[in-house]
Amino acid sequence: MTIKKIVLVVFTMILNQGVGWSEKPNIIFVLTDDMSWGEIGRTGNEIIQTPHLDRLYDQSLRFRNFHVSSYCAPTRAQLMSGRHEFFAGVTDTRYERDNLRDDIKILPQYFKDAGYRTAMIGKWHLASVEKGLTGNPLAPYRRGFDMALYVRNQVNRFNPYLNRNGINEKFEGYCGDILFDEAIKWIESGDEEQPHFLYLATSIPHGPVAAPEKYLAIYEDSGLTEKQAGYYAMVSNVDTNMGRLMKWLEKRDNKRKTILIFMTDNGHAISGYQGAGHNFRGFLEKDGLYNAGLRGAKNQQWQGGTCVPFFLYWPGVADKGLDNYTLGSGMDILPTFCDIIGVKPDDPDLQGHSLLNDILDKPSGVPQDRVLINHAGRWNYPTEMESFKYNASIITNRFRLVWERENKSNKDAKRSLALYNYRTDLGEESNIVNQHLELVEKLQAMYEPWWKAAKKGMVNDLHQMKKGKLIGPSSSQNKRYKKASKKN
Repeated sequence: MTIKKIVLVVFTMILNQGVGWSEKPNIIFVLTDDMSWGEIGRTGNEIIQTPHLDRLYDQSLRFRNFHVSSYCAPTRAQLMSGRHEFFAGVTDTRYERDNLRDDIKILPQYFKDAGYRTAMIGKWHLASVEKGLTGNPLAPYRRGFDMALYVRNQVNRFNPYLNRNGINEKFEGYCGDILFDEAIKWIESGDEEQPHFLYLATSIPHGPVAAPEKYLAIYEDSGLTEKQAGYYAMVSNVDTNMGRLMKWLEKRDNKRKTILIFMTDNGHAISGYQGAGHNFRGFLEKDGLYNAGLRGAKNQQWQGGTCVPFFLYWPGVADKGLDNYTLGSGMDILPTFCDIIGVKPDDPDLQGHSLLNDILDKPSGVPQDRVLINHAGRWNYPTEMESFKYNASIITNRFRLVWERENKSNKDAKRSLALYNYRTDLGEESNIVNQHLELVEKLQAMYEPWWKAAKKGMVNDLHQMKKGKLIGPSSSQNKRYKKASKKN
């Protein structure tokens, strides 16, 4: 061992002992796709069956004011980079604008610095090409994960092919079961003396809706539509596998403690917010799915689109079933994990804050006056970004300012400002913008320089515009991209 490594090990031991643990914990981070607070029985859903997530809910530290992007790849960019997704180059889920910029250090690389084994299993969705704009590889197994068993976006529901470190493998069975099977196998295959970090990203309950018959049978007489029942069946499969993982961890004879995290990537959806029963104003229609009282869903700028479950269970540290209301963000995952494992992020443009003090029930390290800016992106071509400028919201630890559109189209939409106190008005029904004009003016003024800076980080959009090769719904590049995607 080199002197540099010895110093790092000693420093880490001192740091960890100072906050209450002497060994680096294992970390298992489970991220599900297109589900949220309403899909957990413990929040009041009387139809859905999630006994294992309910148990995890009861045991965990629950971050109740934790926000991510309102959709998919951008949230994943936050988790991996510690930056707002636009500053990490990701502005969409398509059109080569979901490529996580290749000139930054990302989460698993910090775990490698700390001596961890690392694995990623499931949905990556941060690389639609092999190399980034500076020529570095984008595949997860080339960016810090020792083993990556993954697809770019959606795992086929039954008998899928998965790419293991560059080689396709065929699997038999249902995707949810397979991913958790492989996760347990990977952990068992390693040296117990070495800590591990596992990032398990399911592609369910995102559509297409399909589940094994035994899960569909649970909802046969529920009164749900066929799609809704299928969606809930996928959630119940996730729940069963979470229970299986939890039981396995409890029986495992390992002196090193394991932090188990459950999180979702955005608000609920069945092929968009409409499928879950929301209208374009975010309100739940008569036959819509339970959403725990929240307004909005995936791709929408209200609480139901961005405020997601984040449960952290750490035996002996965070295992009392408590709620935390710190204004948290997906950007906080990287600095929080780095704090836990004793490494210092070296990205000068890091935008997240460590939540370790919140986990340890100490005064939060997140500023009380923190402001989060959420933007739904999703312009068809990079040249259209200005016409989507206000497809956004601004979140403080009590208020949300939304530029609400007056029709279904986001492009050049006519918008009006709305301000909600989401702490007292969970469903965001009472627009109090006229009662807080000074605050509204302050938040608007903050947005303009933020947007200007964010555009500089949109490296994939800027690259397409510079080269004059715009990728969008009608481009030849997109047709080739769709054809290639069907192979996953």
